[in-house]
Amino acid sequence: MRLRIERLREIIRETAAEVILHELTDPRIGFCTVTRVALSDDLSHCDIFVSVLGEDNIKSRTLHGLVNARGVIQKRIAAQLKTRTTPHVNIELDESIEKSFAVMNKIKEARATDSDGGVAPTVDPDEASKKDPKNTDNLESGFDDDDL
Repeated sequence: MRLRIERLREIIRETAAEVILHELTDPRIGFCTVTRVALSDDLSHCDIFVSVLGEDNIKSRTLHGLVNARGVIQKRIAAQLKTRTTPHVNIELDESIEKSFAVMNKIKEARATDSDGGVAPTVDPDEASKKDPKNTDNLESGFDDDDL
């Protein structure tokens, strides 16, 4: 059953992305990407998460345009799915990408305040392998790939 739901999620994600990209002509809809789909176990509801590039007002306009076009998206999904019922579609904004960029920026800021200035120490790989007795890539081991 789990595999079937995963397959249906992927079909819904691909169909929704195709409809948004090629069929919707609403000028409110900006550049957006379908990031993931959450589908209930009984296939009655699905949440389509979209990531929108731009400022908050552009995100809001795009989300309103997508919510208004929900019927078209649901109709295309129903045509693609070979199930008895079609899940009720909800469109939600996925802010995980923005949150991950914010975390990466905070890490960069923290690294910049480190004593080394955020620069990782560089070690010559040849010197490191010669000095490390536990390293299996030692050059002094006498083993050569050509011997195989």
